Amino acid sequence: MKKTIPNILSLSRLLFAPIFFVLFLLENKILQQTSIVIFLVASLTDYYDGYFARKYGIVSSTGKFLDPLADKFLTTAAFLVFYMINLIPLWMVIIIIFRDILTTLLRIYQKAEFNTSYIAKVKTTLQMLIISIVLLAIFISNLMNDEKLKFVINDFLYSKITYTLFLILTIVTVYTFFEYLYKILTTAKNNYNR
Repeated sequence: MKKTIPNILSLSRLLFAPIFFVLFLLENKILQQTSIVIFLVASLTDYYDGYFARKYGIVSSTGKFLDPLADKFLTTAAFLVFYMINLIPLWMVIIIIFRDILTTLLRIYQKAEFNTSYIAKVKTTLQMLIISIVLLAIFISNLMNDEKLKFVINDFLYSKITYTLFLILTIVTVYTFFEYLYKILTTAKNNYNR
């Protein structure tokens, strides 16, 4: 693997994911706050690895595989954390993780070098955005001494709004899987007919 800036940034997300997960779940507010900062920094690397790859023309097959894989690790860590604090139901987490595992296995099996589709990029951006909003709300809540403000934030975190946002993410995630599967089947069919 070439040690390019985009690949190093993608690898950093792979490393940040378990660190975020462990620190968040330790019963220590400072460590939890640290874990949230780690996630936010890691999510920024998703933007910058793509930016540097395009700017310097260092798009590679390794990067095309590593970038979405790193995203999956990071978002999966967040969704598991949210499940463990009862923010998201288990069935949504299972669907999201199952989709991510299947698409990764299909990429490996087919040795596919498909560019990430527009809707898949939207899905990842939405995931990072919604996760970041939820984590920021938790971060602010941890800083608050005012119980009324804490209640308002908690009310938002465990509201129908948050549930609906996670539901939309789940639906988009399922859609992107079928879009990806269709792309693979179409490519395989075209190759067979040649």
